[in-house]
Amino acid sequence: MGNKYVVMLLVLSLVVLLLSGCGSEPKTETVVIADSNEVSSTDQSSRPFQVQKIYRLPDRFANRGELLGWSSGNAVIASFGAMTILKRGTVERLTYPYEQSKAIPGIGKVTSNTTLSPDGKYICEFSRSSSETTLRLISLQDGKEKEIDRISTRNESYVQYVSWSANSSYIGYLVENPFDNGADSLYIYDMGSQTSGKYQLKGIMKEDTLLSVNIANDGRSILVELFGAKKGQKKILTMGKVSGKNIEFQYERQIGGDSVAWMNNDQFVFLGTDNSLYEYDRRNGELSVILEKVFDFEFSPDRKNIAYTEYDQNVTYVGKVQGRNILYKEPVYRGIVPTHIYWNPNNKSVLLQGQKQLDSSQTASTDSPSKESLIIELK
Repeated sequence: MGNKYVVMLLVLSLVVLLLSGCGSEPKTETVVIADSNEVSSTDQSSRPFQVQKIYRLPDRFANRGELLGWSSGNAVIASFGAMTILKRGTVERLTYPYEQSKAIPGIGKVTSNTTLSPDGKYICEFSRSSSETTLRLISLQDGKEKEIDRISTRNESYVQYVSWSANSSYIGYLVENPFDNGADSLYIYDMGSQTSGKYQLKGIMKEDTLLSVNIANDGRSILVELFGAKKGQKKILTMGKVSGKNIEFQYERQIGGDSVAWMNNDQFVFLGTDNSLYEYDRRNGELSVILEKVFDFEFSPDRKNIAYTEYDQNVTYVGKVQGRNILYKEPVYRGIVPTHIYWNPNNKSVLLQGQKQLDSSQTASTDSPSKESLIIELK
């Protein structure tokens, strides 16, 4: 009787061990894209971010067009043929299931200097002549155009770095003047009042090289990237605010990447020289590390999610923003190093464009495209 009890106990222990081994088997999260245009992900039922489907955009969009971004939750747009500011091209829309694009009705040809609003409703374009630069706003809904500014270039000044605030309420553009003691100006156009304000960049030296401008949703706070003359031409991020007719700069720091983003009107995020992703809060001067080893990043429009890549990896991750922390950090695609990352307006899909990375066992074909564009649809 004692021997039977021992045998039964051993059998029961073996069954429990086998069941626990099955239960602890990890679930894969790698998405393999096939040759078909639409690809389903593997089972991710227990993941906070679940990849529902992945769509490969036509090669024409990936390699011959200039992607502008999302015009709605299920449509992306690009320009074709607009290779320079003097040569105009068409604007086309690619809608779900992302197989065939069409020219947008009522939209004329545009130059290469075309920027899409984050809400996908407008494009801002500027064109040059021998005497002036003209900025115009074009509605993607009805094709109506509105001239928002006309700037004389007879004094060798020129317009560049047009950008939108994240809420699509403001447009910023820099006007650089190589003469007049280097009096560079920032213009801010208010979509609500349909008026522009001109502001002098106080503290910017003539020898500094301006790189970009990023406007907060209040239309009064800005980030400017530049190569600083006093810093040995190192890349510097400066934060300033509108004060009368000037931009007064209040903070600067050497940075390591190109991407910067406002989280709100007081907090912004940037890449440091150590490849860490930092958040700065100007209300209390606190600087926090929220991610490490980051190569590039993009926040969703609602600032609740982030898509990012890490150095020395060809993997794109998605994480959830909670305070100064990034939670979950789930890999959603492997195989390209994105040069552009776009979230759609409803925060549910990510558009990636970048160089396709081959495994060591694969050989690149001379006929293979140099770029690949993908849409990752999340549950």
